[in-house]
This record gives sequence, structure tokens and C-alpha cells, in this order.
Amino acid sequence: MSQKELKIFITKFIHDELEFVGPDIHADSFEQAELIAEMQGLIIQGELTDLIAINDFSRPKVLH
Repeated sequence: MSQKELKIFITKFIHDELEFVGPDIHADSFEQAELIAEMQGLIIQGELTDLIAINDFSRPKVLH
């Protein structure tokens, strides 16, 4: 079974004149993401293209 690769789009929204980070949208294209964002009252900021893993071994680990 092959899985379709979706693009990830970063969003924001404005509430009471304040700007907040919105949820990510996973879509086939920018056009599809724009449609989803419009239906949800979100603004697309851009496409997530790179993930960078940072290992910070110098910080103490906290167990909860």
C-alpha cells in the first residue's frame, strides 16, 4: 500500500487583534491548503520544507 506524500503548511489566525500560531494543514497542494484555511478562518504563512533535529544532550532530562 503506497502512501501519498502531503505537504505541510504553517498557519496563523487573528483573535481580538492578536496574532496566534494556527494548526498545520496537511494538503496535496497550496491551492487545497488555501481552501482548507479559508474554511477554517486561518491564514497560510508558508510551506514547511525542512525539519532540523537538534539533540541537546547538555540539558538535564526531566521525568514526570
